[in-house]
Amino acid sequence: MIDGIIEKLNEWVEPIHAWLDANHSNPLMWLAFFLIGLAVFFITYNALHKDK
Repeated sequence: MIDGIIEKLNEWVEPIHAWLDANHSNPLMWLAFFLIGLAVFFITYNALHKDK
């Protein structure tokens, strides 16, 4: 069962890996990844540090 899940995940990740290999030198992609990561950080931080 676990092997089937791992195989399915590998099938899903393959196109993403190929796209990242083709676009690894694109600075806009890295800027977008950074901004998305920053947004996720601030959303998580604000959700965990609510003052009452």
